[in-house]
Amino acid sequence: MKEFSEIELCLEEITNEFLKRTNKIGDPLKAATIYQETVDELSIKLVQIVPVKSLFIFANQYIDSFRSQECDNEAEEVKVKAKIEILERALKVKSEEYLRELVPINRNIAQHALFSANPKNIPNQSTTTVNGVRSVHIKNNTGEVLTTYEARVMGAIQSLWFKQNVDGKPYVELKYADILNELGLTDGSANYKRVQEALIRLMRIEVTLTQYQRSKESEYEEIAFTRLIDQIIFRRKVGTTSHFQYKFQIRLPEWLVEANRVGNLFDISLILMNDLKSYLAQGLYWLVSSYPEESTVKFELQTLAGHFHFLDDNEPIMQVYKIVERIKSACIELQAVGFIERFEFKGKKQGLHGRYLTVTKHPIFLNTLAQTKETIPEQLQFFNDPS
Repeated sequence: MKEFSEIELCLEEITNEFLKRTNKIGDPLKAATIYQETVDELSIKLVQIVPVKSLFIFANQYIDSFRSQECDNEAEEVKVKAKIEILERALKVKSEEYLRELVPINRNIAQHALFSANPKNIPNQSTTTVNGVRSVHIKNNTGEVLTTYEARVMGAIQSLWFKQNVDGKPYVELKYADILNELGLTDGSANYKRVQEALIRLMRIEVTLTQYQRSKESEYEEIAFTRLIDQIIFRRKVGTTSHFQYKFQIRLPEWLVEANRVGNLFDISLILMNDLKSYLAQGLYWLVSSYPEESTVKFELQTLAGHFHFLDDNEPIMQVYKIVERIKSACIELQAVGFIERFEFKGKKQGLHGRYLTVTKHPIFLNTLAQTKETIPEQLQFFNDPS
């Protein structure tokens, strides 16, 4: 690709500058300091020159090939090592921007199939059961669904709650502009309206979390009937018909406040989410992030399709190849922003059952060293909603 050729040329020039500035320094301690300072400086320069998504895609393709490259002489080996260090540091510089302000999210919110990547209302269907990593029952008279935009708004509310509530009160005082600032979006009435609509959906839609866990190490699973927002209070002066103030109060449900206290949480970057264009990429980012200790996460495609509402009564709502293409495109987006290093499909070649997606995160997004993957518990059987 022409774009990659330009990046390669840019990397070559920066590497030559690096070698020129670090060559033949007698004092080993001074040499090590200058070496690291120069790597840091020139990697920042690379980030400033090359668009970040192009940089991630280029680095994901080229770092492994650089490592496996056989060098003809010592000088060439030194240059290849320098290229790898500059590229890896450049990726870390951009990743640190994503990680600068992380938002703690409850695992139950991410691992229950709450948010749709197929955001269409379901007319005349007030209740529905969605089978995903953990199944959820959704009740809403309008047939509306929660999308990953609502997930992002929920993340912003969580972030503001943590910033304000050192004493753990169940409510948070905020303005529309506060939420938009957390999301990295521009201030303005159009975005106010969209945020307000998202807040109303988060409050109105009843959900049943079929495998609710109070903490990661919980001995028991529970069934929780709840909403993600318990109450919204808008204000205006008594006796007036003027618009409600932009400042308002949101009260979180008791289970979420308690979860925030005890720490059944994982971290996400709302800024990174803002760089993901598709609902599915945003939702997959949440889901994969909810396994913070694991470098590699594996899902059956049937589970993923259900989790993001691409199934109806366990049957695909569109042709299977289209669902697989959407999942693949979402992975490419996550790779482009550097969240995952690689992904692959394994198992059966057709259908969704017995066909698996495995994604490997970039190490910087791991909370701890990789641990053995816990088996996802078997779904609890639940009765049908009588309404």
